[in-house]
Amino acid sequence: MAPTSFRTVWSVLRVSPATLLLFLSITSTAVGCNARQEAEAIPGARLGMSPRDVRERFQSGGEGTWQSSVGSADDTTLEWRAKGDAARVAQARFEFHLGMLVAVRAHVRDTTPAESVSATPKTVTLRKPSAEGGTDVTLLARDCPTHHEEAESLASRAR
Repeated sequence: MAPTSFRTVWSVLRVSPATLLLFLSITSTAVGCNARQEAEAIPGARLGMSPRDVRERFQSGGEGTWQSSVGSADDTTLEWRAKGDAARVAQARFEFHLGMLVAVRAHVRDTTPAESVSATPKTVTLRKPSAEGGTDVTLLARDCPTHHEEAESLASRAR
């Protein structure tokens, strides 16, 4: 190996940890932003959770009731409905495939002025005004075979 090549490789190796830290910092910030967007959509619920995790961590903002149903091919659905008008989330449907949360469809009382779609490499979130008032929120995993077509159709509308 020529001395110049050795010096070049050595300088890259010395700079690499700093470059790596910068890259990780930027990446974690971007991932954090995506996680915040998902978190804002359905408080306490994250795609990939188990049904038990959703029941324990979902933050509706008020009291409500749960109902579960088991479908075909390891599909499970949890539905939550608010008791009264105090909860931020009026109702939510959590869809699981193979025990992992892959879709959430909810009606929240917060209003949104216009329909919006946001997409990440792994998720798609649709927020649209509801005719009854409030906002309908749909959060989908893009890698779920059951929801793939719907997720990609929504993702194509993302801004």
